[in-house]
Parts: sequence; structure tokens; C-alpha cells
Amino acid sequence: MVISTWRRFKYSDLPFFEDLISASSKWSKNELQGLSIEKYIGQYDDLSGEWRVWETTGNPVAISFHVESSPSNQKPWLGTILVKAEERRRGIASAIMDYLSNEFKLNGQNALFAAVPIDEYEWSNFLTDCGFEQFKTEENKGEIYLIMVRPLD
Repeated sequence: MVISTWRRFKYSDLPFFEDLISASSKWSKNELQGLSIEKYIGQYDDLSGEWRVWETTGNPVAISFHVESSPSNQKPWLGTILVKAEERRRGIASAIMDYLSNEFKLNGQNALFAAVPIDEYEWSNFLTDCGFEQFKTEENKGEIYLIMVRPLD
């Protein structure tokens, strides 16, 4: 299945986001940590990133968040990607990563970063399948994260 379009996330997309979250208990536990979706999204307002809804044939299939220049290293970072449960393992996430990577490369960037909790092997394997490589580990607020990078060259 091919991603045909993306659009900016709107608050009318909250029910779709809730559906994605309800099918992703690990994401909810690690990311929401008891926050409402609105408060979770609000945490990222200062980063000037972009929430996107990805569609195929006019139907939403995924949500992502990224920043083009993070405060930590002034590089692009993928913050979130959630794909509709029944659409997983069909290349949607890879297509999204390819699209974002090409966009960043056209803007002069040479790498895309992401971080996952060190013990979330499925997430690091998912990112590896999408072209990311292990870069290093970092501690933040008492938790260790695996920092991954996807070269854009």
C-alpha cells in the first residue's frame, strides 16, 4: 500500500489518534504516561515540529510527528509514528520514513534521528527495518534511550 497524501493534523483528527493509541498499548504506556492526548500534543508546541496525518485513497492510516531542527543537535528528529493496526506490515511506515527523509535531504540535512526506550526491542527493530542504525545511548529523567540515526545520503 502506498501513501498518497499527507496533511497537517487537526483537532478533528483526535478520534483517529485515539483509535491508533487504543491499538498500541506500549505506545500509550511509554508516551502518554497518563496524559490526555491534548496535553501530550501540547508538550511539543514549543518545538515547532509538525504533526501529520498520512492517507491512502483519502483514508487516514497513520500519524507522525517530527521536528526539522531539534534543540539538542539542530537535526531532524522523528518523535512519533503510529500506523493503523490493520495496515501494519504493509510498508506504510517505510514509505513515510522515505518521504520525510527525502524532504529533509532536499532541505540540506544528512541524517534523521529517533530515540526509543532501551528495552523496547520491537521499536528499535521497527526503526532498523525503516533504515535506522543504532547510534548511541542517552539517559533522560532516569530512563535510558537508544538513539538511532537514518543517514540521508
